[in-house]
Amino acid sequence: MSRKCQLTGKKTTSGQNRPFSLKATKRTFRPNLFRKRMLNPLTGKVERMQLSAKAIRTLKKWARESMSEEEKKTVVNTGPVSKNEEKNPVKKEKLTPKQKKELKALEEEKAKNEAAGVKEEDAQKEEQEEKEEPTPKEK
Repeated sequence: MSRKCQLTGKKTTSGQNRPFSLKATKRTFRPNLFRKRMLNPLTGKVERMQLSAKAIRTLKKWARESMSEEEKKTVVNTGPVSKNEEKNPVKKEKLTPKQKKELKALEEEKAKNEAAGVKEEDAQKEEQEEKEEPTPKEK
């Protein structure tokens, strides 16, 4: 099998080493390839493919983006995907002080609404009805 990514088409290229003396010597640049088992959506079978690291990251990104919010909530985190993620876990995003204040204000508003017996849905419906009501036309 040639050193070529089956998804992106990356392959071995040649170039030159350039040390401080600028004496050029030939070298090769190899793609960072991995053998992965992937589900082929056309045939429905699992196939072994040679993919570059960049292609694998892109596929993971596409999978995350294609999921709906509900699916993301139901997906159980099975742990790190790779050994690198095991060693260096991804840090959670931290909220800025401004975002924290906004979040706190929203929670307080919800608490006030619940205490008053008004549900958010009812409040939203009322706002929409007010917008939809036609204004009296002047004759």
